[in-house]
Amino acid sequence: MMLTSLFILTCLTIILMAIGRQIWSKKAAKERALMGVSGITLFIELIKLTQQHRGMHSGFLNGKLEFKAKLPVLESSIDTLYSNLLSFEENHDYPASLSTHFPFKQWQRLINSSDINSSESFQLHSGLIARQLDAVWDMSDEFSLTSNRHEYIRSTAQQLVKTLPELAEALGQIRALSVQVAAKQEMSADKKLQLLFTLGKIEEHHQNLTSPLSSPTDKRLITFVAEIKKSVKDSSLCQENPDSIFQEATQVIDHVFVFILAGFNDLKTTIKDVKVLL
Repeated sequence: MMLTSLFILTCLTIILMAIGRQIWSKKAAKERALMGVSGITLFIELIKLTQQHRGMHSGFLNGKLEFKAKLPVLESSIDTLYSNLLSFEENHDYPASLSTHFPFKQWQRLINSSDINSSESFQLHSGLIARQLDAVWDMSDEFSLTSNRHEYIRSTAQQLVKTLPELAEALGQIRALSVQVAAKQEMSADKKLQLLFTLGKIEEHHQNLTSPLSSPTDKRLITFVAEIKKSVKDSSLCQENPDSIFQEATQVIDHVFVFILAGFNDLKTTIKDVKVLL
C-alpha cells in the first residue's frame, strides 16, 4: 500500500513538473514576443528614415541643393537608431548571424561613397532597404511573432512586418523616383516604365492587405497614387515642384507607418491577453 501511494505521488509530481515547465515555457515565449515588439518598432522607424534619406539624397544629386543641409540631421538619426538596435540585440541574446551589424556596415559604405549619381544612390539605398526588410522579418521570427502558435498574432505580425512595410517601401521608391524626375526636369522612357511598374506594385500590395488601412489613410494613398500615375502618363511630373512631391509623398508614407505602429500597440495588447495556462 505504501509503495503504491509512493508510486502515485511520484507520478503526480512528474506530471505537475511537466505542466509547470510547459506553463513556464509559454510564459517565457510570451515575454520574449513582447520584447520583440520593442525591437521591431525600432527597426520600422529605421526603415522609414532610410527611405526618407533615399528621397532626399536622390533630389540633392539631381541639383536640389536645399536638401543638403537636411541630410546630416537625418543621417545622425539613422546612426542613433542603428546604435539602439545593436544595444537591443546585445541585451536580448540575439543571434550574431542575424545582427543589424550587417546592414549598418552597408549603410556606412553608402554614406561614405563619393562620386555616385542619383540612379546609383537609388539602387544602393533600395538594396539596403531590401536587406532591412529581410532583417525585420528575421527578428520577428526570432521573437516568435511571425512564427507564433496563436494564429491571430502570427497573421497580424506577418502583415505588420511584411505586407505593410513593402507597401511603404514601394511608396518610398515612388517618392525618390518622382523627386529625381522633378528635380532634373526630365523623364526618360526607362524612368517612366520604372515609375509605372512601381505604382503597379503599390496597387498590388494595397489589394493584398488582410486588414484595411484607416479610411483617411486609404483615401489619401489612393489619391496620391492616382495623381502620380496621371502626371507620369502625361509627362507633367517634370514640371512639378520636387519639394512638394517629397512632402506629399512623405505625409502618405508617414500615415502608413503610423498605422503600422498602432498595429504593433494592438498586437502587444493581444499578446498580453493570451492565456498562459493550459
